Amino acid sequence: MPLLTRQEAEEILYEEARALDEVRYQDWLAMLTADALYWLPCSEESDPVREISIVYDDFSKLQDRVARLASGIAHAQNPPSKTARLISNVQVSPTADDAAKVLSTFLLYELRREKQRVFAGHCEHLLRFDVRWKIARKRAVLVNAGEVIDNLSFIV
Repeated sequence: MPLLTRQEAEEILYEEARALDEVRYQDWLAMLTADALYWLPCSEESDPVREISIVYDDFSKLQDRVARLASGIAHAQNPPSKTARLISNVQVSPTADDAAKVLSTFLLYELRREKQRVFAGHCEHLLRFDVRWKIARKRAVLVNAGEVIDNLSFIV
């Protein structure tokens, strides 16, 4: 199995950010494993089994979320947000022969209905190799996760 380099990890994170910013949700789903998990906890030390999360979706729920966003009936995204993501501080740690943990920080800029918001946070991706590297888990902890967040209806 190939080891994931930092440059390869950065390219995957940049590709993910671009797909989400360009509202190419099907391309984003194709970057995920069939057992992928997308998690936005309410705090850094959160346990998704015992505590509420902002989002805790498996691949099936992500498909539903994407279908709803693409349907045009997601009122919270009508009109859709315009976003721009900046990814930095990427670090890679191999976890097994076919997997690697990737840590990063991000800034996410959103514009919707003339209102601008900026979100910052830390991401932990678990990438798994099967023909190519895919996202098996994404855990994004927003700096303001414990605060009131109005209408977070796009994919972080």
